[in-house]
Amino acid sequence: MAEDFILNYRNRYEIDTTGGSDTPEWATIAAGISSVDPSFDDETDDTPYYDGEGFSSQDVTGITASLQFSGHRKYGDPAQDYIASLAFEVGENRKTKFRWTQPDGKQITGDVTISGIKVTGGDANAKSDFEFTVTFNGKPEVTDAGSGSGTGE
Repeated sequence: MAEDFILNYRNRYEIDTTGGSDTPEWATIAAGISSVDPSFDDETDDTPYYDGEGFSSQDVTGITASLQFSGHRKYGDPAQDYIASLAFEVGENRKTKFRWTQPDGKQITGDVTISGIKVTGGDANAKSDFEFTVTFNGKPEVTDAGSGSGTGE
């Protein structure tokens, strides 16, 4: 029987801990992470034309795709340690590669910028907070399960 509702933990998120080199070293983002919030912010054009009798037609002209991760800091985890190491970096040093494999096998891979890094915080008797955002730089490569080629044309 096929699963109708697949739990979120079946998504796999990976980050290249080399900073985007030609030979990536992928580390899984999972330990200590309790929530992921994908956001696809559309840029739109809503131009009304005379032949539309003053009404607009909306076109999506751009997208900013990002994923916000939150949870607790787990020292010694390769993905978290790499992301935490970027907290005081700027510019190109905040860029790397990211890979998201969805439960159906579809894979989204691309160059990203890491921002909003929070490596600690919270109550004295609580686990340290850990947060960051991954934002795709340009259109990522989208590969359907089993296809082996980009389908994001």
